[in-house]
Amino acid sequence: MSLKTFFVQSELCSGCRLCQLVCSLVKEGVANPELSRIFVNRIIMDGVMLPRICLNCEDPPCIPACHRKAINKDPDTGWVTIDYGRCTHCQLCIPACPYGGILLGPQSKVLICDVCGGEPACALACPTGALRFIEREAGTAGEHVRSY
Repeated sequence: MSLKTFFVQSELCSGCRLCQLVCSLVKEGVANPELSRIFVNRIIMDGVMLPRICLNCEDPPCIPACHRKAINKDPDTGWVTIDYGRCTHCQLCIPACPYGGILLGPQSKVLICDVCGGEPACALACPTGALRFIEREAGTAGEHVRSY
């Protein structure tokens, strides 16, 4: 099985935040950006929009940060997921993520992308191609984030 992950090109992001609306609609049934597993960070001084999402690192630092062992990486797909049955929402995983891909939702719920089972709605909805879900090249975890 090929390993796929997100490829972010911030220079293509228009800041429309359609990815956030689609994500919350698919995951929570409402178009509410606060419930999204992706967040578009606006860096005002640089005029850059930077989508933040779990990039499924090769060696995710969020896994050892989780004392409840609620975060796992699927050996077949390479996708990082949270077992909400084990998660206490302690939030130790949030600062451990170097890409800001783990978000804090309403009621302090930790949110992480589950790639919609392999067809991420956010990437499919991105009108500019700034967010794509593509084959991971060996040794490129984290290097596939490009920004200005």
